[in-house]
Amino acid sequence: MLQSLYKCQRNLCTKIRKTSLFLQYVSTSCGSNITTDENKTLINLCRRKSCGLSKKNLSSEAKVLQLDTAKCSNVSAVIEFFQNHGFSSTQTKKLIRLRPNLLASKVDKTLKPKLKFLQSIGFSEDECSKILCCNPNILLSSIEKQLTPSFDCLKIFMGSEVQAMAAIKRSPRIFNYNISRSWKKTVQVLHQVGIPDSQVPEFISKAPIILTINPQKMNKVGLRLKEMGFDVTSPAFRAAFSAMSMVSQSKMERKLETYRSMGFSDGEILNIFKLQPTCMFYSEDNIRAIVAFYVDRLHLSLSHLSQRPVFLLRSLERRVIPRCSVMEVLWSRGIISKVCKLSSILVVSEKEFLQKYVTKYEAEVPDLQAAYRGELTFNEYSFHLNEI
Repeated sequence: MLQSLYKCQRNLCTKIRKTSLFLQYVSTSCGSNITTDENKTLINLCRRKSCGLSKKNLSSEAKVLQLDTAKCSNVSAVIEFFQNHGFSSTQTKKLIRLRPNLLASKVDKTLKPKLKFLQSIGFSEDECSKILCCNPNILLSSIEKQLTPSFDCLKIFMGSEVQAMAAIKRSPRIFNYNISRSWKKTVQVLHQVGIPDSQVPEFISKAPIILTINPQKMNKVGLRLKEMGFDVTSPAFRAAFSAMSMVSQSKMERKLETYRSMGFSDGEILNIFKLQPTCMFYSEDNIRAIVAFYVDRLHLSLSHLSQRPVFLLRSLERRVIPRCSVMEVLWSRGIISKVCKLSSILVVSEKEFLQKYVTKYEAEVPDLQAAYRGELTFNEYSFHLNEI
């Protein structure tokens, strides 16, 4: 009984320490105003567990606690390490948010060796920061027991070091799985589903994340997709296979219900999924927001969206609203008399859009830059689309 209590206390202290380290970083680096009681320390809080303070209350109190500077002497060193190795402020905050205990890491013993390992197998500094932000567990993994064996096995399986690196960049999470145990079962399931032998290597190289998925679940997903009418040799099947394998059944049902609640029929939802399976990766809030924008402010029909679900994949804040705002400014000022298809606005590259609609007219229409930066928005867009 005592052993169990001690274990519970140690786990709780660890959680408090992680939370406190994170909050100290947020306070000093993000400008948050967090009150600090100098008399309350981590040790005192942990001791109060034996005085009847519940785990819920203790965790709640930890939310406004910061560790003493002496206990966090290496926090600044950790932050400086990320900043000095190409991590942006946003990336650093993301890493700490995902893994607060990184702030307690030893830079020379824990962080530097992992970064050097990634660089030694060929990743650039920029690639390393992206990989680690997607999978911060790499920084806490053993090079000898986990990272090196995983990479060596991946090289053999993928056929070359270059292809192994490409797989890691697509799915950094595979570094934390024992590929040597999973790849044979994965290949077996793909054969059962109907993927031709000649396409198995490409299938896995384009979606290496499936190496981390339970084979039984993969088999069910594959059979379900075939029942839905997917061609197993098509790129859409691969995308749908990855999407459904990674998303739990309960989450998938919630996403389907979200589309239904917006007014889509089951046939339209199926069409969206078949044309752009990655639409099922989006959160329910994101789905509601972007569908509402197209329907309420651009007056597109649900039927139209279901036929062109590529629109649903475009970021509302970074692309859709800024570009539509630019078109509204040009339309309202009489600079352009018509707006072509929405795809000609949203799907073109950043460079092409800037040249065609912003740079060309910005001297004549000063508001364009503000619209393009997202600073000028509209409750409703009145420009007429040819496709409506």
